[in-house]
Amino acid sequence: MSQADDKARVLEEWLRLPESRRRHATDAVAFAYRLVRERADLFSHGDGASHDVIVGWLLPYLANLEAG
Repeated sequence: MSQADDKARVLEEWLRLPESRRRHATDAVAFAYRLVRERADLFSHGDGASHDVIVGWLLPYLANLEAG
């Protein structure tokens, strides 16, 4: 598995959330911290992904939501 696979799984989890929980940057940060803490199984490599990396993956989707 690659980082691209990890990103796809994270985005899938993110998009499962109701829109009301995906509106603000603080939502992305809280989501990232929760994933790192509670869902380490989502990441293929043993070291996992940092919350900063996860937030970076989510920001383009957050921007689309805020623009729409």
